[in-house]
Amino acid sequence: MTMVQEQRRALGESVATPRAQHAQRDDIQGLRALAVLVVVAYHAGLPFVPGGFVGVDLFFVLSGFLITQLLLREITATGTVSLREFWARRARRILPVSVLVLITTMIASRVLMSPLERPAIGTDVLWSALFSGNWRFAQQQTDYLAADRDPSPVLHYWSLGVEEQFYLVWPVLLIVLAVVWRLSGRRPRAYAVVFGGAFVAVILVSLAWCVRTTATDQPYAFFGTPARAWQLAAGALTALAVPVLVRLLPRTRVVLATAGIAGFALCVAALDEAGVAGLTYPSWLAVAPTAAGVLLVAAGTGGSTPLGRLLSVRPLTYVGDISFSLYLWHWPVLVIGMAAIGAETPDVRIALVVLALGLSVVSHHLVENPLRRARVLARRPALSLAFGVALVAAVLPVASYASATGTIDRVTVAPVAQGGTPTATPATPETITPALEDAAGDEGPFKASGCHVGFSQETTPSWDGCTFADRGGSREVVVLGDSIAGAVGPAVVRAGEQHGWAVTVWAKSSCPMADVTRFDAARGGAYLACDAFREAALREIEQRHPDVVVLAMSRLTTERVTVDGEMAGGRESVVLATEGMERTVDRLHAAGIGVVLSDSPNRAPFFPTDCLAETRDARQCTFHVNGKTSIMAATSDAMGDDVVLVEPNEAVCPDGTCQPVVDNVVVYRDKVHFTQTFARTLADRFTAGVDAALR
Repeated sequence: MTMVQEQRRALGESVATPRAQHAQRDDIQGLRALAVLVVVAYHAGLPFVPGGFVGVDLFFVLSGFLITQLLLREITATGTVSLREFWARRARRILPVSVLVLITTMIASRVLMSPLERPAIGTDVLWSALFSGNWRFAQQQTDYLAADRDPSPVLHYWSLGVEEQFYLVWPVLLIVLAVVWRLSGRRPRAYAVVFGGAFVAVILVSLAWCVRTTATDQPYAFFGTPARAWQLAAGALTALAVPVLVRLLPRTRVVLATAGIAGFALCVAALDEAGVAGLTYPSWLAVAPTAAGVLLVAAGTGGSTPLGRLLSVRPLTYVGDISFSLYLWHWPVLVIGMAAIGAETPDVRIALVVLALGLSVVSHHLVENPLRRARVLARRPALSLAFGVALVAAVLPVASYASATGTIDRVTVAPVAQGGTPTATPATPETITPALEDAAGDEGPFKASGCHVGFSQETTPSWDGCTFADRGGSREVVVLGDSIAGAVGPAVVRAGEQHGWAVTVWAKSSCPMADVTRFDAARGGAYLACDAFREAALREIEQRHPDVVVLAMSRLTTERVTVDGEMAGGRESVVLATEGMERTVDRLHAAGIGVVLSDSPNRAPFFPTDCLAETRDARQCTFHVNGKTSIMAATSDAMGDDVVLVEPNEAVCPDGTCQPVVDNVVVYRDKVHFTQTFARTLADRFTAGVDAALR
């Protein structure tokens, strides 16, 4: 018996032929099918799968198990890992289909989606091609304004980014551990201690990071590699435990399989991305599908179970074979298809899933398998890597071309009277400002100046750094609120420029200035950072004693509030938020400060700029007032003459129909926030409001 065989036997591994050692496990192919099917069902909006997103968690476990098993075999055979060959295999496995889908998605987006979507999609595609899209999507979801954008057709590439970032580091770690094991004399007990201890450490550290980050910056926990690495490491630890798992009794396997499939089914049926039982995802909730995946893999290691045989039936294993292609195709087909058709009905979604399935079959047999198994590439790892680099590089020119947009600054506009009501004058093409491709970025200077802060910040920005217009002016006016403060801030700054006021603007994303605690699942439930920021802002305002404070708040900010740790919504939330706003107003009045309430812009059901870009006709992009209760209006009604209300919507929706263009100025930069150019046209309304608050 050779030394290598002795080492393998000492480690409890099979001394079978290489072909037997690398034989495909049909039950794992079935698990791959299960994972991709629940993800597709979830994205297709099918009922009874609110937790279908956990299919990705199962993929992480399976990937960690399979890849680590291959690496451990290489270490026991050679004492190390060939990074060049490992990354060459990953390039052949991942890049051909992933690049094909990215290029096809970019071209389809150019043909079928709004011109204004192209630049952002192009950027998403480039990040995804470099397997770093997860960080871009985390940042977008953290950015309250960017999060309002429709889903990216390559959003699902976040999980691919997590895996590939993990596999940049993981084999290097295993090489280091192999050196430590070799220095110990390659003893079997040292093998278990060295590798097992490291894997457990990765799991514990990463899981702790995941739980902590979920409570502070949930998008970074959901999309971030450090917060997801523990799930891949859990699969890796299962691979390390194979010598033990192969000795399990058949009845033990049945128990593990039953517990695993029951746990996974429960996760699919009960979990929700918005959170469960006061926890948001992933946090501790992700332990359940991960543990279920480990149990399912462990149950089929070294023996069969009734569940394993069911998972090994050919229809399921075939879906497992094409699961990678199906995962990559289904999401862009759904997103682009529904945007092109203009409908999201169940029959449309199902038809699009069938189309994605067809594309998956074709790409699997014509692209994925042929290139992965190509002998000329397999025999030359350097050629595989060069081929992979060339594929990624090919995305750049396609994305650059397909994302390009020309200037769109002329649309047909129905003339309106001074009050905003359309007139009988025939509609004509007019030059609008800003140009539509610039509208999304036409915002005030507040974010760039650090005056509009993010979710986690609890302290107030610099007073002097956030003061605009005439800093030594006759009046001091403060604009305070959530992102709507940033949307109406340019109007107050313009008024300050006209009348010699010093205008200070402080805004915090999604943070109401009403004296209530907002319930925000993405922020871990109670949005306590908002409470801390509001209190700090009000204290500093009381100390500095400006003449007037303009309070601005979105109608959506207080849709759900917390009371004694419990969530309140609907009418109860409206009452509580109105009472909270009254307390804030009373507090400012008690300090001798005038108060103006600014109503929220009416939220559009679509992106008006996209509609204008597609139709070039403002008449086709109007919409009705949505009827959401305005806390500011309710507070004004309750407090009467004690408070002043400014209603920007009177200039946009005077007759209940909101116009996307007023006086040839584009009103919205997204679904709810005014462009800076339009906001500045409202200066007279805020001048009157500030004057009234000082009487």
